[in-house]
Amino acid sequence: MSTKIDSTERLLNLVIALLGTRRGYSKSHIRGHVNGYLAPAAGGKDEEKALQSFNRMFERDKKTLLELGIPIISYGISGSGDEDQALYRIDPEDYQVPEVRLDESAMALVAVAANLWAEATLGEAAQSALRKIAARSGTGWYEDDSTVQSRIRTVEPAFEPLWTALRNHQVVTFGYRGAGAAASAERTIEPWGLGNKYGQWYLVGRDVDKDRRRSFRLSRITSEVEVHGKGGFAPPAAFNISSLLSELGTGEAAEADIAVPVNSAHELRSRPGTRLLTPEQCAAAPWGALWPPRPGWDVVRVSYREPELMADDVAALGAHAHLLSPPALRSEVVRRLRAAAAAAGTPVDATELSWAKAVQAAPKRKRDSRDRLIRLLSMVPYLVANPGVEEAQVLAEFGITAAEWARDRDTLNVTGLPGYYHGDLMDVITESGQVFIRDAETLASPLRLTREEACTVLVGLRALWAVVDPGREAALVQATEQVAAVAGQDAWLSDAVGIHLVSGMEIDTITALQEAINSKRACVIRYLVASRDEVGERTVEPRRLFSVDSAWFLRAWCRRAGGLRSFRVDRIQSLQDVGPQAAAVPEGSQGDPLAGVYHPGSNDTELCLLAEQRTAERLAPAYNARLFAVRTKDPAAWGATPQGWVGMRFLVGDPATVPALMARLGGSACVVAPPQVRFDTAGWLERAARSYDGAHAVGETADAAPGRGR
Repeated sequence: MSTKIDSTERLLNLVIALLGTRRGYSKSHIRGHVNGYLAPAAGGKDEEKALQSFNRMFERDKKTLLELGIPIISYGISGSGDEDQALYRIDPEDYQVPEVRLDESAMALVAVAANLWAEATLGEAAQSALRKIAARSGTGWYEDDSTVQSRIRTVEPAFEPLWTALRNHQVVTFGYRGAGAAASAERTIEPWGLGNKYGQWYLVGRDVDKDRRRSFRLSRITSEVEVHGKGGFAPPAAFNISSLLSELGTGEAAEADIAVPVNSAHELRSRPGTRLLTPEQCAAAPWGALWPPRPGWDVVRVSYREPELMADDVAALGAHAHLLSPPALRSEVVRRLRAAAAAAGTPVDATELSWAKAVQAAPKRKRDSRDRLIRLLSMVPYLVANPGVEEAQVLAEFGITAAEWARDRDTLNVTGLPGYYHGDLMDVITESGQVFIRDAETLASPLRLTREEACTVLVGLRALWAVVDPGREAALVQATEQVAAVAGQDAWLSDAVGIHLVSGMEIDTITALQEAINSKRACVIRYLVASRDEVGERTVEPRRLFSVDSAWFLRAWCRRAGGLRSFRVDRIQSLQDVGPQAAAVPEGSQGDPLAGVYHPGSNDTELCLLAEQRTAERLAPAYNARLFAVRTKDPAAWGATPQGWVGMRFLVGDPATVPALMARLGGSACVVAPPQVRFDTAGWLERAARSYDGAHAVGETADAAPGRGR
């Protein structure tokens, strides 16, 4: 047909046409009857060009649909050698999600698995998979009401290009600074898998230059990721990243000797394997002559496996800890403190900075016509399965604006079966805020899961094995088997992606808290308040467990506070049952898991930072920060803003936690305002850096116990 329309509408019309025919249509029939293709010209050269243009467009459309998981089958008519006599159709069995047999408990676990990605790049794919599975299982509505919930984030800028390269078997090149390295080096990698452990994303693949398997932490990638368009590769057969994730952190542990004041550094002291050194052991140590016994100080020997994380933790203690050995780890701590102190000393005048232009913390992937087509193909069965759904719910379900919804509704109303008369076209109407759709039988069944959708749910279900209640293991088996069957050959990608939600150290505490939640029991916990470096007892009534990346939290009624509070599970040193729960908490008042991490208060302080772009993008989701492009009003007064740095604004409940955060960041951020917080942070960092200067006695420079960040 000659009507000129956009590619999404044309592709939608083509899908409907080829799904709606049992026999198939020839190319000439498609050209003449499917809206969006150019009609034949009058004749001669014009028609020859028009035919060539149609053929190219039709081949592109077939390729696009195949990439979206919609195969077009073709077959010739017996006895005919004419190419135009080949017939094309879409087999509904190839198009739609097969029937899924899930009971209510198994469907609830699918929802938990999909919602694990709610704050990640793959969140839309996971929610789309959830809609499709719910529709085919006969469960029109679903709620993630589990008492154990998790969220995984993908804040590293490198994640999305690496995810694309992994799916398409494309080689990548990026700059990488290894642990302890002073500079970045270029790496060219064949990506085999992506995994999350300890709250960090890792890439596993073949280093092309060194011709061996290597692992790379995404937070150490220092450049944009270049995805090579050509030169595809075949990953190893039966590759599964889960076994490699299990190996992380299982090697021989290293040990660090750290001097800390008596009755302080409770977090270090409470780690498994930490022990207090005797004066004789200190004297015999290689550093013994440099660190004679000091009144009021202990030396503890702490086990660790990740040097970078250990350096962060010791630096966050500032002058309240002094790392004696090993030398390489000590150098990393000193480097962080000196860089942070230097950044804090930058002569910034907050009044001379302009914070007018807001920027996105993590720019969203640009959507194209394919994304919109997938949304429309998902929207139709959703509207069919949920007649009268609130219009606001449609916008929320698909993450679209009112303007996008209006455009989608208009497109649906002008697409349908060839002929495009009343009864052929779909009809979407809104009455009193409720949405109804008619004449949409051809697209009533949801499109099969894409590779991305299948991966998100399967990876989420496998991750749940670490925390699933024993009584729901059979439901988890059912959910995993059914989704794997639906995914079919695309299930391979879920073997290349893995998530470890819980470390071995926390699993016993989580198990005990799950039992308390299920049995409605109260507990007395010994809890470390890290911001004050204090250990005290609380009587709590556990209601919900949730995690954000690798950090697990308990949401519980605190009897002392008389309200719901969130507690870091790794800071619960012990717990003991003290009887049944007594507090009546209103249904639904426990809120969303992510909302429990930080609750803004009337006495909070707004913090203004300058930070490197990549640092800001990683921090922003954790602190609900707003990012700004910052410029100086008077360059002569301070000079140019450091290249690649942006402004950050967010709330903190206790400003005393800020110096420790700056120490962890090691010079990649500095405080701009408020002035008192800036002054206090600069002084704290200067004293911490000077404590490693041989001209100063460490015992004489220690502050009061520092904050550790929220």
